[in-house]
Amino acid sequence: MKKKTPNTQTHKKTIRRGLSIYKIVASPYWIARIWNASQKKYVYRSTKETSRLVAEEVAEEILHDLKEKKIVASIPNQRSFRNFAEKLMRDQERLAGKDRHPLFAKEDAYVLNGKDTGVLKYFGHRDIGSIKTSDIREYLNWVDDKSEKSLSASTRSKRVIVIRKVLKLAIESGAIDGLPEMPPVRRVDNPRPSFTEKEYKHLLKITREVVKEGVKVRGIPITLEMYYFIVFMTHSFLRPTESEVFALRHRDITEEQNPRRLVIEVQGKTGYRPAITTRYAPVFYKHIQKNIHPDYNPDDYVFFPKYKNRSTAKRLVNRQFNYLLEQAKLKKTNDGRNRTPYALRHYALQIRFLKSKGKLNILLLAKTAGTSVDQLERFYLKYLPMTDDQVLALQIEG
Repeated sequence: MKKKTPNTQTHKKTIRRGLSIYKIVASPYWIARIWNASQKKYVYRSTKETSRLVAEEVAEEILHDLKEKKIVASIPNQRSFRNFAEKLMRDQERLAGKDRHPLFAKEDAYVLNGKDTGVLKYFGHRDIGSIKTSDIREYLNWVDDKSEKSLSASTRSKRVIVIRKVLKLAIESGAIDGLPEMPPVRRVDNPRPSFTEKEYKHLLKITREVVKEGVKVRGIPITLEMYYFIVFMTHSFLRPTESEVFALRHRDITEEQNPRRLVIEVQGKTGYRPAITTRYAPVFYKHIQKNIHPDYNPDDYVFFPKYKNRSTAKRLVNRQFNYLLEQAKLKKTNDGRNRTPYALRHYALQIRFLKSKGKLNILLLAKTAGTSVDQLERFYLKYLPMTDDQVLALQIEG
């Protein structure tokens, strides 16, 4: 006689084709067995009932609920969430590297195709019209349960945004009439690590001293090129990324007059934009051309051109910048956050607003920096001290 295991079936009752109930040794409850035609496999749910007659009724209710969610219905492929998600990824692949950032498609594809918590793993088989606000909230909870740490607000937001993109594509295709309300994601805005004007000037002073001393980091000397990298970053509002400052070639830069500035063609995080610099950037750029790389060609990279692999150039700058911060005792902000080369961009945005005494057009600053007014106000401007003119305006009496 075959030995029984905890999962050995003890009773079975076929209700109709594709729906049955059974009991096992390990549980007193009847279990519903439902055929999922769309995925060609069975779905199992406990009825939580010990009575066979009551369990049959519960099994019918479970089947009805699953059909309502379009989980067991045999839906046409063109109605599936997966169909529209794959269309979104194809559309984004066409845009990546042309009108949008090269990583534009990869970021959303990662959220959709994640091995353990991807959106397609949860919603791929669902009818696009069956997805409600509560389903999206349950998905976020499911991801949170499978993660070692609680999901950050930004991670939750990214996943909600990608789901919204897929659903919007379904609207455009006429598959659904409207969007379900997206679950709210609590945002926590922290100020970006930056510098005060005094700290920034101290950093430049230390950089000049280190260059003069011929200091090497991992065998590579810190030269004047690093100094000009810092000041150019501060006067161009570029991001210290492989798609912005490290992708910059001489052919991408044009100098214009009245007022004097550089116009930089940037294919950055938010797509193409013509970035406008301060009036000092052309001076620094001339030094780079004349003194740092006098034999440059138009196709050469502006900074550290001998490193054809731009990831290598970026790592070099990060190491040397980190050394300079440590020498200047500026590695951490007063509230304990680490500074990186991004702090130069943050300082550039903040100091422009301060130097203009509040007269700067925020929309223009956002446009040239490749960001939004909302981002500027949330992460930069609201943490700035008031200018004297702003204090006077606050104190004015009628």
